[in-house]
Amino acid sequence: MTRLVVLCLVLFTVGCKGATTSSLVGSGPITLSSSAQKSYEKYLRSNPRVFAVTEDGSTSWGWYYCPDIQCRGTRLQSMPKAIKQCEKYSNGKPCKVYDLGGEIVWEKKTKPEAEIKVDLYDPKNFEITSGQKTAFGRYLDLVSIKNDDVNLAFAISKDGTTARARSQEVAPYNKLKLTALEICKAKSSNNECVLYAINDKITAVK
Repeated sequence: MTRLVVLCLVLFTVGCKGATTSSLVGSGPITLSSSAQKSYEKYLRSNPRVFAVTEDGSTSWGWYYCPDIQCRGTRLQSMPKAIKQCEKYSNGKPCKVYDLGGEIVWEKKTKPEAEIKVDLYDPKNFEITSGQKTAFGRYLDLVSIKNDDVNLAFAISKDGTTARARSQEVAPYNKLKLTALEICKAKSSNNECVLYAINDKITAVK
């Protein structure tokens, strides 16, 4: 009977561990404050166990380490304690687990932004001018020497206007596209601008 009870408890713990752990671990963009970073570095120099921080990365008083090689209890059991300790000094801000045993478990990735639809250049509507081709050549020169973390966009209009924009925004480059089109419309006489390229990839309708 005793063995059966123990077995049930083990199975219950294993079945619930994943759900419980995921609810305690933080997610989303985070940057540790200087004080939080110092605490984290001190934590890593110990025998690290659990490190908790506020969701904005400003406070990190909730960290635990093992003074000896062997520790009592599991990391899962230490996680709520670390969070409670963190929230004791967080001025009401919620805390989540950032690191387990010296490994960052905070999920920093966010859901990808949905791509917005913008008007693309359609050769059937108008033909790109020689001046626009020259401007696009100069634009490609900039693309070839840009830093990897910089992205460029190129827009044109029927009246021969060209415009380019740059930013460190990542795909799908929604703001970058809109900025290029807004600059083009401000320069164009008819305000009918279309997106022609992102970096060296032409986005024209095929």
